[in-house]
Amino acid sequence: MTRLKLLYEVPFSYLVTEENVLPPESLRFFCIDGNWTDALVQGALSLGRVSEQDGDFDRAVHRVSAPAANCRLRQVRLGLMHENHKRDTEGKEQNTASEIQTGFLLRSALVRQWKGLEITGKSGDRQIEILRMETLADDILIAIFDGELTDLVIAEPQTGLRFGSPDDIRIIQVRSVSDDDSFGKYLSDKVDLNTFTQENGKLHVSRLAEELENVLGQKIGAAEWAFELIAVAHRAEFTKK
Repeated sequence: MTRLKLLYEVPFSYLVTEENVLPPESLRFFCIDGNWTDALVQGALSLGRVSEQDGDFDRAVHRVSAPAANCRLRQVRLGLMHENHKRDTEGKEQNTASEIQTGFLLRSALVRQWKGLEITGKSGDRQIEILRMETLADDILIAIFDGELTDLVIAEPQTGLRFGSPDDIRIIQVRSVSDDDSFGKYLSDKVDLNTFTQENGKLHVSRLAEELENVLGQKIGAAEWAFELIAVAHRAEFTKK
């Protein structure tokens, strides 16, 4: 019953009735209708019902088990986690903090290219728990949150450092390396890496270092040079208006 309330085993055609509802490279937000999921659960309980007595028994079971199923919404995802991922989750298997569940469906090549997309949701200033996050197809991802989703962040997996430009244009925006509060903040200056890249793809390190020194107006070492070329993971932010 808990899995049904999180839309497990529900045919995809019930969630997305037509392809134009979720076209390629689209994001659709939704709110789960509790009346709909209650009817879904009651329908599942009605399987094999042949008499009036069976109906009375099913209704009695639903009155008792439905509240228990609501209390177990967090346990489903925790039960699927590896032990290493369960750190700091003590107590999260208890009753859900909200009576409302919201989520989104994402259809994008990102789902196929990045298996470890990082999803964060907030309700106002409070971060809310993910009750379910699963790929339904190579390019379709579903996520359900415990509460009203007002802010969503989808980020590229931060599995390691990557050096270079953030995109194929090969232009980097210079960041301050001053030893003060401005450290790490983006400046208005930009540097075109194509200017310092040879035909064979090799980067002319010393010439690039000279250009960075001219832009920054100060001498830099290997650490500052590498810092300028750290490509920060991409992220997309969505806010409910």
